[in-house]
Amino acid sequence: MGAYVSRTAKATKAGTPGRKQPAPKMLNTTKPPTRKKQSRGAERANQIMQTAESMFCEYGYSGTSMDDIAAAVGILKGSLYYYVDSKEDLLFRIVQRVHVAVSEIYEEAEARTDLPALERVVHYVRAQLHHNTEDLTALTVYHHDWQRLEGERLEQIKAERREHHARMRALLEEARAAGDIPETANLDLVLNHVFAVTVWPYTWYRPGGPFTPTELAETGAAFVRAGLSGTP
Repeated sequence: MGAYVSRTAKATKAGTPGRKQPAPKMLNTTKPPTRKKQSRGAERANQIMQTAESMFCEYGYSGTSMDDIAAAVGILKGSLYYYVDSKEDLLFRIVQRVHVAVSEIYEEAEARTDLPALERVVHYVRAQLHHNTEDLTALTVYHHDWQRLEGERLEQIKAERREHHARMRALLEEARAAGDIPETANLDLVLNHVFAVTVWPYTWYRPGGPFTPTELAETGAAFVRAGLSGTP
């Protein structure tokens, strides 16, 4: 005579009729990156950007290879591509950072509605010159190599440059309408002179040289004010 097995035991062994047994859960063995690893990754990415910026400034964009950057950082060339897509990607990031900083200075100057338009232009010149003394390496790369970008990236930077010019010209137009700039002033020519004051010091100004950042900024601001207003 066979051993007796209860219905309950049979159901437990075979499963409840008409009901699917749940599939076994798969354990997730992939661990999320720790904060320490993320921090190390951010530090490495920052090191790569600073190295590329310095080398582009010293040797030029064309004179610097990804091999050069990898060797200077102390990693294999292939490891660079974990952080950036290409050498142009590095240049674009530098150029974009410069544009973001300049845009913030424009916005700050435009927001000073307590000042007449001419003084907002002067405020921009002063702030831009101060900023330039703190970011000479990136500015040098920008002015020497931004036109080496290609395709959509180049068109984006051209559009941003046109926007900057338009915003400054609008301030100059407002200042002329207020009588603070002579009516006969050619604003396109004036615009170029203003940018010459704010841009070109990167070619000769050096930290620790004979001029302090404050002297540079204040002299440039006074020069633009006197030149635009027509006062000696």
